[in-house]
Amino acid sequence: MKSILHPIFLVLIPLWMLTSCIGSGTELSNKHAQLVQNYEFKDWDGNTVSVNDFEGSIVVIDFWETWCGPCLSAFPGFQQALDEYPDDLVIIAATAGWQNDREDAVNFKDENDYGFIYVDGSELASVLGFRGIPYKIFLGRDGKVKSVQRGSGGSEREYRKLVQIVNNQ
Repeated sequence: MKSILHPIFLVLIPLWMLTSCIGSGTELSNKHAQLVQNYEFKDWDGNTVSVNDFEGSIVVIDFWETWCGPCLSAFPGFQQALDEYPDDLVIIAATAGWQNDREDAVNFKDENDYGFIYVDGSELASVLGFRGIPYKIFLGRDGKVKSVQRGSGGSEREYRKLVQIVNNQ
């Protein structure tokens, strides 16, 4: 039996890992969408960051952790889009709170030159109940949730997606 299961696991585990990195988006319930649209995060200095403050811009709430390779692979693409569309785009980098604490997030922020708004996303992550990161929520200029995306296709794919969203909103 062991000889049969081993090859099956060798196929299934990488397939599961791949789909968790580039999985299609899911929809939020109306209750969760309302919560996200009105959510107030705390940044790592204790300041309140309200999603409502960014109405008129495209907002990406990106749940991540410092150890997550697919999460970090998207960051250069996010920054490129942010550099090109600084008045149209806001990136909220929300730690999911699974393994990272304040010190981990602040160290990452200090060591990397990204123009993101870094916040503690652990409470919202817990309420939303998603099981994998990166997990991104996209809000349109009207402040409404437009889509949700699990996983990352890397820097270039994330950049192209953001440019397309900015140009079509």
